[in-house]
Amino acid sequence: MKGKIFIFLFLLLSTVIFGQALNGVLFINSTGYDISELYVSPTSHDDWYDDLLNGQSVSDGESVYIDIPDYEAPELLFDAMAVDIDGDEYSRFEIDLLNPNSRSFELTFDDYDDEYSDEEYYDGDYDTGYSDGYRDAFRDAYSEAFKEGYSAGYEDALEMNQ
Repeated sequence: MKGKIFIFLFLLLSTVIFGQALNGVLFINSTGYDISELYVSPTSHDDWYDDLLNGQSVSDGESVYIDIPDYEAPELLFDAMAVDIDGDEYSRFEIDLLNPNSRSFELTFDDYDDEYSDEEYYDGDYDTGYSDGYRDAFRDAYSEAFKEGYSAGYEDALEMNQ
């Protein structure tokens, strides 16, 4: 009986320790600025969750071990957003934090979000749509001009042959 209780307690303790280890990741700040807020949420969620730094800051070049909150459903990919002391945002999307070989993520200045990179200011399909619309309008205008020119030339040729 004591053996079964010992095994049960060992398994329970192992599960708690292992579960906590799965939630922790190393955040590396290489943005060039001190980070004052850090948010991580599953890629499948639309909203950011609470600030994981809890009022602390991470200086440039430093790293900090953070605990990722438990989520209701098992998540595979996560998004991260950091805010520096000037209020500028840095984002990285679809980070695999469950891979035991990549239990860390780094944000650099390349992850900086300028005000025009957000979806509300710029839609990635805008350039393609604009170019397609412009090309279609040009093609239609060229086709119409060609038809008019061809008709005028044909009529001139008929007049010359008469």
